[in-house]
Amino acid sequence: MDIETDVLIVGGGIAGCSAAYYLARDGVEVVLIDQGEVGRGASGRNAGSLHQQLMPFIFREGSARERQARVDTLPLMAAASGVWQELSRELDGDIELRVVGGLMVAETDDQMAFLADKAALEQDQGLDVHMVSGNELRTLAPYLSEAVIGAEYAPGEGKLNPLKAIAGLVRGAKRHGARFFEGRQLLELERGRTGFTALLAGGRVRCRRVVNAAGPWSARIAAKVGVSLAVEPNCVQSGVTERTEPVVDHLVCHAEKILSLKQVANGGLIIGGGWPASIDPVTNGLTVMAENVRANVALACQVVPGLRNVRLLRSWAGVNIRSDGKPFLGEIPGVPGFYAAVPTDAGLTTAPICARLVAEQMTGRQPSFDIGMFSVERAAP
Repeated sequence: MDIETDVLIVGGGIAGCSAAYYLARDGVEVVLIDQGEVGRGASGRNAGSLHQQLMPFIFREGSARERQARVDTLPLMAAASGVWQELSRELDGDIELRVVGGLMVAETDDQMAFLADKAALEQDQGLDVHMVSGNELRTLAPYLSEAVIGAEYAPGEGKLNPLKAIAGLVRGAKRHGARFFEGRQLLELERGRTGFTALLAGGRVRCRRVVNAAGPWSARIAAKVGVSLAVEPNCVQSGVTERTEPVVDHLVCHAEKILSLKQVANGGLIIGGGWPASIDPVTNGLTVMAENVRANVALACQVVPGLRNVRLLRSWAGVNIRSDGKPFLGEIPGVPGFYAAVPTDAGLTTAPICARLVAEQMTGRQPSFDIGMFSVERAAP
């Protein structure tokens, strides 16, 4: 393998495939490489939630700086849903995008007060959210336990099938000329006067520009050009039940406890929310933690009693992005031609809009969203 291209994209997840789609659609010559199979890394293990609301752990555990970073990112989260809806119309094949609304539920008065304060903050940033309780909540979500006294409702939240979305993006990018190479680990990235030479396992790629879209492993790619990127993997786990009749209409989260719950197109219910999985520091192999499976399922049944007679089929471990709460977007100062397209920790939600903004910058257009606060200057050499 010895090829030349304008842009080399490193990473075959949602961010990388979205960048390939948008750049190729604009007539840019693109090559994408992935060390494994495209769509089988962090994005392929994703539970498929389309988030907008701030997660409660940010307020309960995060620093003031982390909280502010996520507040600053809220307008991007709100716009991300619209980008997914555009892709759902553009791509061939159903990606199972369903904007059904999200409920963050409360079981105590303290949790309701917390959600009300959070909702006010989100509304100030332009997010469409409001509080529901009483008869309004029972009419909206009759499947919830009587112990749930209220919720914060975000109509723009929903769900999609990550594997079908990646497949649609790959097909779309290939139609416009993008080339994909699997099993090609990036070993070294050499800078020259007119671009870069990527030394791979099994060949090399010479290119004018590089897009770092390696998600949780973006720091490893950035380090190859002397850049320190504050990104690392966050290992979490999810589970899926057998198929059953429609039970849960919305994306359900909890105001205080770790829970994400939704029912997907085939009738299975995906239960997650961020319970930790374990990772081998040598092999990077991921392992489900049985005690966390039990706790996650017990909480889901507590919130939605109708799940108690539904069987859990399997659980799996995946990886999210852990960063300072903001995406890293754009060209890195001091390394001309090296771009970051690294979304937030709600990576599935924000990956396409982040990739599109970087593609707009690379093609000389004014980005459709102000990315100044997401500048990679904080990751300069």
